[in-house]
Amino acid sequence: MSMTLINFVQKDKLPTKIELENKIKELGYNFKFLTDFEKLDNLNQIDSIDCELDGNKTFLEIYLNPIEEIISDFPDLQNQLSNKDFGISFTFGSDELVSACINVISIGLIDLCQSIVLYADDEIIYSREMLIQDTSKTLDYIANETYSIPQEAINENLRFDQKKKKEKRNNNIKDIVLWSLLIISMILMNRKLISWHIPCLLLAFVLVKSIIDHNKKRRFKRK
Repeated sequence: MSMTLINFVQKDKLPTKIELENKIKELGYNFKFLTDFEKLDNLNQIDSIDCELDGNKTFLEIYLNPIEEIISDFPDLQNQLSNKDFGISFTFGSDELVSACINVISIGLIDLCQSIVLYADDEIIYSREMLIQDTSKTLDYIANETYSIPQEAINENLRFDQKKKKEKRNNNIKDIVLWSLLIISMILMNRKLISWHIPCLLLAFVLVKSIIDHNKKRRFKRK
């Protein structure tokens, strides 16, 4: 069973990776990001972040959504979230290390950009103190365990990241080609060198592809 923790923020107030990492370290957590990015909103729409806590490596599944794409799921919270415009969602299971990493990131976001942290499954807003207490218990548990992520799992995650990035690059190239063909066909049609049917077909194809891509980005995991 997977669970989801969402950080609701103002996108323009998001800290950089370095600022967030430094804040988490100031709070006393031995944490660092292993994935290269500038800000969280620079990641792909559906991606994962490699990180390390107390020498233990893992990865976090992350979903990024403008708030209008997910606020309908939480109608009772609309007033509390009225000054937020972006959702950073972490999906996790029973993995204690993953849970601890998500918590320390969320605490850092609260301190740096006044994030509102929501446990989506039960629609419970987590305070900073609740997250700190939960993290302390989780770290105590991890300290008593021999904890490490198998190298095979890490390699599989890296392969997944590379696949998603390649798909995104290919999709961007397709978009550029389609829009270029559409513009060229419109110019040729205006000069009466081709029939209006061709640009109309291209336009329809572009619109259908845009709708499909948009729907893919709106997929939001809540199991």
